[in-house]
Formats: sequence, structure tokens, C-alpha cells
Amino acid sequence: MAAGEATFPNEAQRIAGLTDAAMAPPARAALSAWGQTFNLHRVLAHSPDTLAAWMTFGAHILRNNALDVRVRELVVLRVAWNARSSYEWGQHAGLCARLGIPKEDVARVPLGPDAPGWTPLEAALLRGVDQMMRGWSIDADVYRTLEGALTAQQLVDYVLLVGEFILVALTLNVFQIEKDPGLAPWPGEAAP
Repeated sequence: MAAGEATFPNEAQRIAGLTDAAMAPPARAALSAWGQTFNLHRVLAHSPDTLAAWMTFGAHILRNNALDVRVRELVVLRVAWNARSSYEWGQHAGLCARLGIPKEDVARVPLGPDAPGWTPLEAALLRGVDQMMRGWSIDADVYRTLEGALTAQQLVDYVLLVGEFILVALTLNVFQIEKDPGLAPWPGEAAP
């Protein structure tokens, strides 16, 4: 996909996000631990019990999984790129900047696993994302590379990280959720 191709959201948001006052207590309680409430959360608050359960898993897989933070963010960006989710890309490209992940690494993600500069493990992780999103598995060669470099716990966390951010991208894209102010731009787009 070229940098200028259409991304999501590309039309009006389909479900209005709830204000803090309109949220049911379970939704407010779940979000209070997160710190910042994003437009995604405001839409998911229409299903407060689901939001609460998802926030627990989402917080764990994002903040406490066994993968190195740089690897985690490169994987999330590759999911966002493949899903054409400018919201997810913007959130995580901005997070990469705050975490000190080099801009060059972020800019290389859309070029894919064959781009020069990746380590063999990084290339395998990105290739695994592509394979999971295209064929719902990982081929034996890529898996052997991952298995040789990651622990069993890291392998589990990797697959669940990819699945979590496919879920997030799908939710963002289906509901055409409006990007939060200040998100990093999609590659090739000017900053807002």
C-alpha cells in the first residue's frame, strides 16, 4: 500500500462517543485507571461491561507483556499499517516518539519486513504480522526464527499483541472513530 492511499477513518464516525457524564459507572471506573479517555473508549463505553473487561486485557498486553517495548511498538505499527488505521498509527507513532524509538524505525515500518535496517528478528516479527493478517498463521520458517529468539512467554504475548491490535484496528475502522487531537499523522500526510 502506498503512503497516500485511503486510511480509516474516511467518513463520519458511526457511533457517537459518550461524554463522561453519560457513561455508566462500570465504564467510568474502567477508564479511571487508564488516565486519559480517548475517542475509542468513548465509543466502547456504549457496552460498559465489555469495555471494563477489554481494558484489563488491553492494559496488560500493552504495558506488561514480555516483549521489549520497541519491538512491541513496531509490531503494533505494522498492524496499524496493514489495517490502514490512521487512528491506531497516530496513537502508536506518537507513543514511539515519547518512548525514544527512532523516527527512522517508525518510518521504515510501512516498507515492510524486507526493508534494509531490520535485524533478522525484527524482520521475522513484521513478516509474522503480515502473515497472521493475511493467512491467519505464521509459516514454519518465520516461526523457527521467532522460536529461536523468543521465550515461550514472549511468543504467546506476541501473538496476543497482534490479535489485540487487529481487534482495536477493526473497531476503529468499522465505527470510523474520529482521531483524537494531536495524533501523529499517517505516513505521507502533513501533521495537523
